[in-house]
Amino acid sequence: MLLHPATLKHHVAAANRSRYALNTIALMPGGTLSTDGHSLLFTPYPDADPQEAPKIDGIDPKSAPPKAEPFLLSLDDAAKAAAMLGKPKRHAPPMTQFIQADVRQDSIVLGVTDLSNTQGMTARRVEGVFPEVGGVIPDYAEAKAITVNIDQLLRSLKALRGVTQNEVVTLRIIDDQQALGFSCKDGTAMLCMPVQVDRPEEHVPDQLAKLRDDGPGVAAPAEPDEEDEEAAVVPTEQEMEAAQAVYDDLPTLPVVAPQQAAKPRRRRRKSTPVEGELAEIIGG
Repeated sequence: MLLHPATLKHHVAAANRSRYALNTIALMPGGTLSTDGHSLLFTPYPDADPQEAPKIDGIDPKSAPPKAEPFLLSLDDAAKAAAMLGKPKRHAPPMTQFIQADVRQDSIVLGVTDLSNTQGMTARRVEGVFPEVGGVIPDYAEAKAITVNIDQLLRSLKALRGVTQNEVVTLRIIDDQQALGFSCKDGTAMLCMPVQVDRPEEHVPDQLAKLRDDGPGVAAPAEPDEEDEEAAVVPTEQEMEAAQAVYDDLPTLPVVAPQQAAKPRRRRRKSTPVEGELAEIIGG
């Protein structure tokens, strides 16, 4: 199988090493997959014929991608593999710009060559089960697909980020003007046009829909990051309403009148024999 170095450099995998499977790039049957639990990125394998790849000893570029379960490649190994393929030489054959990969049972062999020099490495499979992604991908068969130029979209978002302090932006699809609107709570707004509005089935192959049906197996929920622990314990609106209902049904506690504080008792002073005699003299 062939890998493009960009798919190993650019990902949305979790940076926290305690997240185990989320701290990897998963080699799937149809491409590479990464997620941090909030975002998901799927990249198909290069559309190139592996039979035309230059020969590298110990690697079969025609080997099939993983089928039974995803091969989890650590981010460190992915970065090392991508670094083997340096800046392409002038007039270099296109097939030398791919990383050749041969998946074994518990390891993967990766290699690159520019026809004069060859580099290779072996990486072990990361233990763990990749999270189920099919269960979180929504069914948006009836949704509209908005086609926007990537550079135009990035320029718009960069300009918007530079003039607002808001961290949240609302996207609005303006069908009658064929435009995409961005609005912030402080009044900052951006209009991105033109855009092309299509039905999904008239647009591009929906790889996410395929993942929704044929995603990897179910995994135990990942432990939240330390940064996410506070957010993880915030109750939902439904939970707050249920708690309020339980509180309202509690019996009324009896009202107990506050007790007055007892006055301190004055300690009677004992009379000494001398004081008794003085009292008799004064009393006559």
